[in-house]
Amino acid sequence: MEVIKNPWKERLMTLIKESEKSIQITSPFVKENICREIFELKNKGVSFELITSFNLSNAYNGALDLSGLDLIIQNKGIIKNYPKLHSKIYIFDSKRAIITSGNLTNGGLLTNYEYGILFDEVSVVKEVEKDFENIAKNEITGSVTNEHIRQASIILSKIPKIEKITMPTIEIEHKETSPFVLEDVNESISSTLRGWKLSVFKCVDAIQKQEFVLQDIYLFEKELQKIYPENNNVRAKIRQQIQFLRDLGLIEFLSNDGKYRKLWK
Repeated sequence: MEVIKNPWKERLMTLIKESEKSIQITSPFVKENICREIFELKNKGVSFELITSFNLSNAYNGALDLSGLDLIIQNKGIIKNYPKLHSKIYIFDSKRAIITSGNLTNGGLLTNYEYGILFDEVSVVKEVEKDFENIAKNEITGSVTNEHIRQASIILSKIPKIEKITMPTIEIEHKETSPFVLEDVNESISSTLRGWKLSVFKCVDAIQKQEFVLQDIYLFEKELQKIYPENNNVRAKIRQQIQFLRDLGLIEFLSNDGKYRKLWK
């Protein structure tokens, strides 16, 4: 067992370089420069899988680089989106694992005060790997594709950046919150969508509540049937587009009974 404290980027890169079969990482925040260094060091043939929290608010804030995710996909890596992700886990060849507070960012690897443990006890590593695989296969976990990254990039390019003002830090207690909600972006989002995606987005946008259930969207079934008279299974199409909006990071899945939360208003 080894205690991992910042800066630990060099230790991570050594483990990346030494991996012979697989690298599995969970990290809500991801930066392009770190991804680039990983793929410069990673041996060919070593699989790479990342579970992250892919939503527009993280990308808008600069905590999640879409270019970094695109780089992973270009290098045949797999990316999954688990909206409730907060863990930072690094698994190498199913033999060694790190559980830490550090994200896959400069802050997480170099400048912040992060703390973790590296261990190589096989039974423990296998248990962590099993949890990783369970998250990857979870029903609320989606696959991040080039299409999601492209669509998110287009939406963000149309949303004006809010000027950042540096203020003194006075907060003592930090409480975990859900992703913040983007405001006044309805037109920016709708201008990038087409067909069913746009239609279902407009239906969700028309729901007055921030949190909603599938039944709220099914109320638009007849309206959608008029727009798409040749489709005989409107509800299935609605669910498909809801999943797309979720994977795009526009809505958050809240519970197994079909409850969601809009991440815009």
